[in-house]
Amino acid sequence: MSAKPTISGFTIVRNATLLDYPLRESILSALPLCDEFIINCGDSEDDTTQIAQELCNEFPSKIKLIRTQWAKENQSGGFQLKKQSDLALAQAKNDWCLYIQADEVLHEADHSLILEAIKKASLQPEVDGVLFDYLHFYGNFSYQIQGRNWYRKEVRAFKNHRQIEAFRDAQGFRREGKRIKVIPSGARVFHYGYVRTSDSLRKKAEQMAQWWGERVISSPESFLLKKHVGLSLFTETHPQWMQKKTMQNSNYCDPMKGKRRWDRNEIKNAITLLWEKIVPYRIGEFKNYELV
Repeated sequence: MSAKPTISGFTIVRNATLLDYPLRESILSALPLCDEFIINCGDSEDDTTQIAQELCNEFPSKIKLIRTQWAKENQSGGFQLKKQSDLALAQAKNDWCLYIQADEVLHEADHSLILEAIKKASLQPEVDGVLFDYLHFYGNFSYQIQGRNWYRKEVRAFKNHRQIEAFRDAQGFRREGKRIKVIPSGARVFHYGYVRTSDSLRKKAEQMAQWWGERVISSPESFLLKKHVGLSLFTETHPQWMQKKTMQNSNYCDPMKGKRRWDRNEIKNAITLLWEKIVPYRIGEFKNYELV
């Protein structure tokens, strides 16, 4: 492997405008790190393909666009998301792969951390990839959320040509079905999947349900965001690519005005967060990785 590892970025997307995903911002946030970037653009019902093509025109020597059809029949478990991620991954030709989803954005302040971790991992044959910390935003850009159902860390960069594939719905990756070995980077992924209006939340639920073989409960109340434990104000800066969108913050939901619902999951979240204030370890945490 070369002293300066080369990086192939990749993403999948379908109906980004309809789902209110910051596609352009997501790709631009990863692009400075990459020697090439592959966009797997599915058959969309909005202007997603046009957005992807415009990015290709802006960066013709770096961005490659592939177009695919997403099968809707007999879908379950998010399999189509894995399939499409693997199709994009198959196009990657460089030493390392950097994956980013269409509702995820990297912070420019963390680019050096990512590159440093990749260089360090390149010198360790037993290491497969690099771990990122997650910030999940909920309702609007002012609030982040934590809890058992919000993953704290995930792999977003890994060595190419190691039989590594997307796992389940492509939240993470596995090597021949086994958890991959990683080192931490300290870099953050800003996840904006739940920064939206109630109508936007409904559209997302309806669109995503087809990839899980699920039915969507269509009552208006089911699409109102709840006031959850684990909500906290975000007082730091968002990535530079998101600055324009953060100025539209008042258009989105205010989760603190939502109703509290004390169900089993909410109680488990409250206990978990209280425990983690004392002991920095989450019992029974699902992980796609093994820390080296």
